[in-house]
Amino acid sequence: MSEEVEKLKNLATNAVLLYSEREKAIEALGDIITKEAALALLDVAGDARLLVSEREKALEQARKILRSL
Repeated sequence: MSEEVEKLKNLATNAVLLYSEREKAIEALGDIITKEAALALLDVAGDARLLVSEREKALEQARKILRSL
C-alpha cells in the first residue's frame, strides 16, 4: 500500500481525531481512484470502532472508486 493511502487510512481509523477529521480522510481516500484506495476504504468500513455513518461513508467512497475503474 502506498504511503499516502496508508497515512489516510490511519487517519480515517484514528479514534482520537475528531469525526470531521476522520471524514476528511475518508473523502481524500475516495479521491484517489486506485484499487489500493478502494481496499483501504473497505478496511475502514470494516472497523467496528468507527461510527456507522463513517463506515457507510467509506463504503460509499469505495463504490465510487470501483465504478470508475
